[in-house]
Amino acid sequence: MNEFIFRVFANGRRGVGYLLAFTCLAATAQIGWRPTHYVLQLEPLFASETIVGSLEMDFSLQQRDVSSITLDSGDLHISSVKLGAKELSFAKQGAALHITLPAGLHINRVQRLAIRYTGKPGNGLRFDNESAQVSTAFSTSQWMPCLDDPSVRTPLDLTLLLPSDLVSVANGAPDVPQVQPDGKTLHVWNMALAMPSYLYGFAVGKFVVMEQPVGNTTLKYYGPSPMFDTSMLRQVFADSADMLTFFTRRSGVDFPMPAYSQVLLMGPAAQEMAGFSVMGARYGTRVLADPQAIWLAAHEMAHQWWGNGVTNRSWRHFWLNEGIATFMTAAYMEHRFGKEMYQRQIDAARVKFHAVRDAGQDKSLVFPNWDSPTAADRSLVYDKGALVLHELRSLLGEETFWVGLKTYTQRHWGQSVQTADFVRAMEDASHRDLSVFFERWVYAKQLVR
Repeated sequence: MNEFIFRVFANGRRGVGYLLAFTCLAATAQIGWRPTHYVLQLEPLFASETIVGSLEMDFSLQQRDVSSITLDSGDLHISSVKLGAKELSFAKQGAALHITLPAGLHINRVQRLAIRYTGKPGNGLRFDNESAQVSTAFSTSQWMPCLDDPSVRTPLDLTLLLPSDLVSVANGAPDVPQVQPDGKTLHVWNMALAMPSYLYGFAVGKFVVMEQPVGNTTLKYYGPSPMFDTSMLRQVFADSADMLTFFTRRSGVDFPMPAYSQVLLMGPAAQEMAGFSVMGARYGTRVLADPQAIWLAAHEMAHQWWGNGVTNRSWRHFWLNEGIATFMTAAYMEHRFGKEMYQRQIDAARVKFHAVRDAGQDKSLVFPNWDSPTAADRSLVYDKGALVLHELRSLLGEETFWVGLKTYTQRHWGQSVQTADFVRAMEDASHRDLSVFFERWVYAKQLVR
């Protein structure tokens, strides 16, 4: 099931609403097989706001009795599925693509499926013809058949066929664009680092671009032309280098890619992806007017560690992504602007959590499922989740708390985790039994007052 979520972020005294597209809600990881590599060629067609795609997916079987595999494929129209030269039978049921496998496939041997498809994504991909932009928004299976499961990490090679005057941003490292005989240009991006499919994405448009080296990482800033120029981008992202340094120090893990890009898009945008993030152009204009209005950029960058580097194993543990990232945004604001700013962030989260609690809607942060989250549920994972970290910081003290967060991040880097992993890391770092704290704050076995 796919669902759009609406996030309301607190930025100092101003509440700012962002429509953040969709959290992937696939079924739990399928037993018996795993994708090992996606290779996608995609052409967005602006005039019709449709896509033409050609996907090659490497996969392997882990057991012998697997006769079919199922991929999430949104509203895509599948025209063919092949294994080598062999045409395979397939059936589309709702968003699920069921593919019948031939008998006798070897286990633990890489196989390659080829899937051809077209589509007019209703969500997951947003065209803005006026600005010649197209960008993804979380619902990866709306533009690419895949296994939508945050516990499954896979590399991605992406080729975009685009008009010659457009610039692209995507996951991983780019090759030199290749001009084709018809005048279009191939943009090739290769991400060798295995990541969950909900973090795949790209943004395309007529962008002004500037770069800033920070240690071994290159920061790249993109803004729509002519609305932004390089001097304006420099002001909008003036704190990005400091954010990168802060999150690296607090996590104990270097940023894992050679570049991190921040992209301003026309229309609503607020999303982290592997190696880059997108924000609305209005975010840029707000920061130009108020240099302290940087909450969103800090939040999306925090996800590169907490959400991307360490990912919730299932959406039942979504607070590990959003609660930690929300707290770490407040921690960065404290580092940048002082204790009072941090307290304003925490107070805003507390007010929103208390509203949920007083309405009788407080519950465990480990959900039985995340199939139909309410507005109160979303507030809990962000706001109560951030308060968990704040209260734990107060309980353990500065040194022990930050050692615990670093232990959690380093221990589970590149993995998908559940709440018990976070509890164990904090207990190991503090040498304390924290069961009473987590029963109260996370598992809601008693009401938080």
